Amino acid sequence: MINAFKAGTSVIDEATMNSILSLQPFSLIYDGTQVDAKTGAGVVQFDCASYDYLISFIASGVTEISRIELELVKDGTGADVTVEIRSGLSIDGSTEGTLVKKMVLPTEFLPAAKSYMSVPVDVTGLTSGARYWLVIRKKGDATNHFHVHGETNADSNHLCYYRSGTGTWAPTNAIHFKIFSGENGELKHGMYGNGYTTVEYSGEMISKMYRYLPPAGTTQGGIRDVLTYTWNGEYLKRGGL
Repeated sequence: MINAFKAGTSVIDEATMNSILSLQPFSLIYDGTQVDAKTGAGVVQFDCASYDYLISFIASGVTEISRIELELVKDGTGADVTVEIRSGLSIDGSTEGTLVKKMVLPTEFLPAAKSYMSVPVDVTGLTSGARYWLVIRKKGDATNHFHVHGETNADSNHLCYYRSGTGTWAPTNAIHFKIFSGENGELKHGMYGNGYTTVEYSGEMISKMYRYLPPAGTTQGGIRDVLTYTWNGEYLKRGGL
């Protein structure tokens, strides 16, 4: 599996070099079809520096999920957004259920103004029509953190909860999210090993490329590049970090 290098940890040996040069398993994630969501005009910001948040959703008519979107904004320099998909979780805190997938959206990718950001998950083997849980882990401090956005009231179809540590989850207002499945539309992500690439478009042109590749054994550091494309008409001129 390919990883970014980390000083004092990474070893330059035959296995490492061959892993870089060899073919890598990958998956491609497209726009897909929205299968569940909670959206709205609400502009409530949720404190993600102090609390974990929990969102219930249904795998409606699908057994796989390709990506999710959250309405996010960063304050200060932001903080990494850690997102989990879990099954069988109990809001009374008696069980955390089973971790289905865990992904990180680096702080370097977060917008300065609230916007929906896509996170690839490429989850298969779900039970169609079953309830799953989207967990957003708290991260950051009073100055540097991120917010998810939502409504001023709850939604009985998409129940949301929060807690500061362990134990029972307390009800909270609805948080904006979108769940996608299937292969249609534009290419959004490429996933390989622990890393992924995100493609952003302006019209039909690629405007930015994001690449995240963590070192082995940690989500911190690694490659966190944002490349902005410059076009002259239909011709790509350059890409700048």
